[in-house]
Amino acid sequence: MSVVEMSKLRLVGLTAECDKVLDTLAKSGVFEVCPTEGVDIVSRPHDAAKLDEIVGKQVKAAFALDFLSKAEAEERDKNRKEKHKKRSNKRRVLEYGDVEEVTAREYELLSKADEMEKISFRRAEIKAELARTELAIRALLPYKFFPLKFSEVKDTLKTSRVLVYAAAVTASFDRFDESGIAAVTEYYPTEIGKLALVITLKDDKEKALRVLTESGFGETEFKFDDTAKNRIKDYERQKSELLKEDGELLRASLNYLPYFDDLKVLYDAAALAAEKAHAAEGFVRTQETFVIEGWLPKDVAEEVIGRVRAQTERVCVFLTEPEKDDNPPTLVENPKLIAPFEDVTNLYSPPGYGEIDPNPFMAVFFFIFYGFMMADAGYGVIMTAVALIALKILKPEKGTAKLIALIGICGISTVFWGVLFGGLFGIEGIPALWFNPLNEPLLMFGLSLALGVVQIVFGYGLYAAKMFRQKKYFAGIIDVVFKFTILVGVGLIMLNLLAKLSSGFATAGIIVIIASLVGIILTAGHAKPTIAGKIVGGFAGLYDLVNLLSDVLSYARLFGLALASSAIALAFNTLGSLFFGIGFIGYVLGIIVLIPLHAFNLGLGLLSGYVHNARLQFIEFFNKFYDGGGRLFNPMGERTKYIRLKPFLPKRKEEISKRKTANAAESES
Repeated sequence: MSVVEMSKLRLVGLTAECDKVLDTLAKSGVFEVCPTEGVDIVSRPHDAAKLDEIVGKQVKAAFALDFLSKAEAEERDKNRKEKHKKRSNKRRVLEYGDVEEVTAREYELLSKADEMEKISFRRAEIKAELARTELAIRALLPYKFFPLKFSEVKDTLKTSRVLVYAAAVTASFDRFDESGIAAVTEYYPTEIGKLALVITLKDDKEKALRVLTESGFGETEFKFDDTAKNRIKDYERQKSELLKEDGELLRASLNYLPYFDDLKVLYDAAALAAEKAHAAEGFVRTQETFVIEGWLPKDVAEEVIGRVRAQTERVCVFLTEPEKDDNPPTLVENPKLIAPFEDVTNLYSPPGYGEIDPNPFMAVFFFIFYGFMMADAGYGVIMTAVALIALKILKPEKGTAKLIALIGICGISTVFWGVLFGGLFGIEGIPALWFNPLNEPLLMFGLSLALGVVQIVFGYGLYAAKMFRQKKYFAGIIDVVFKFTILVGVGLIMLNLLAKLSSGFATAGIIVIIASLVGIILTAGHAKPTIAGKIVGGFAGLYDLVNLLSDVLSYARLFGLALASSAIALAFNTLGSLFFGIGFIGYVLGIIVLIPLHAFNLGLGLLSGYVHNARLQFIEFFNKFYDGGGRLFNPMGERTKYIRLKPFLPKRKEEISKRKTANAAESES
């Protein structure tokens, strides 16, 4: 339950063996590269051509994966009646040897990607042709029942033939008929709009067209030697042939599905190669030698060095402790019950290297507050049960698994507080083991603030411990002792008000508060170098008490959210009970109504419980003792998308446990 000690590893070896050493470090899963410093730079390698080649492979693999995913989804949509198992997005865990087997077939896989690219291009062309064909068919549809070929609509020696069409149903020939132009008009049926063949004298053609245009009609531009009906048939036949070819290409695409998983491996293998190429840019290298530098956990350093030496003996190793100007990464180790809460702290900031890990302390309060805000045994059972089932069946990725586990753990707290407060799906009349918050809101309010005071006091205690670690003993005592006592004084007064105890409690509380205020004035400016600064600092300490009061009052949100959750559940039950008087059908309808309503309340509680809980930890708790500002340990080989690589080292905790067992056995012998 602490921040893991780190060591800086520097390796100096022959340039010819650089890739071999770097590969071994990457496979360890516990080495984070950092730029080499403190060495007179001869050159930092940058092989742009090699990096472009790697990225090119990755792009090809990515295209092929996207192509196959779309083809598979398209096939599923076309065969909805048939059951097609959806491909899992879960990352597979592979050994490095499995990855090397796939990369050995790199040429074959990239060739298949090229073939898929050709299919994709042809399908894109087909879609474009289909779109053009569809547009042509739509343009000809109004002329479907026109019997003549378009080439026959032409002028004779004395007359002009004009085929006109108007899409708008409001278009009318009235104005044309009233124009006095000598003409013969033949009307033809259309599905949309109006179509007519107008025959006029040649001299009247321009005038006729002008009047028809003003009436909303336009002259047909088709002049080909065929009827619209025949041409539509030709287009439909082309469309059918294109669709047939597209279907064949889709089936051909599905033949590449057996390569899907290997292409995922190839994609991540290229990502790893790119990661190593980028890492190499931070190395120092001469024509004959190289220098690699990075961070790794201290307790596995010798194991990693042994692996490197197994690959080559021609390497010099320098293992050092972090120095003052170094910025080591942060890796925390916590038990399984605490680990899910690490992501909450990381949202704020990971602990700095050498700083106390706040997760074990924060997790306890987060756990208590979450259940307190929901306080319903029914909801808690659902949270824990669903979380356990999800973890068992879905086996989600690490980040998602942590969030689900956190909800499941907090479900236990929700059950605990639900039993204490008599909360069970908001049902009235459930006996409370302690008290019902809706019936005794003042007691609930006092309990919320009391929990806040406990966390704030604990935070100041951690601040004192932090000062003691830095050997600032006087500051560790003076900066917190009077804040402790002032909270004790407030607590005595609250006991008198809430529990109606002897007035002596209130008197003692006032005396303690006054003594604490005097102590703060005298000591709050102890860090200032001048007397004036100490006086100003003393009165500034009094002003800080306003922030302390504000911090305590922030815990009223525990009270508000707990009552809101209970009141909403009760209101939903009242709404559902309106159906119960109908009889058996009413009970069925009532339950059908209540299930989504309570699901909504549960979802609202889950979200607000997380957000407001985290806010209390970040603002009211962490600012008492926690600096943060660390950066998470990011070893090579973890930035993969489709697969998870199994490092050659055992899990760190298992390794440490084995070493402890071996040491104990040696001691006994």
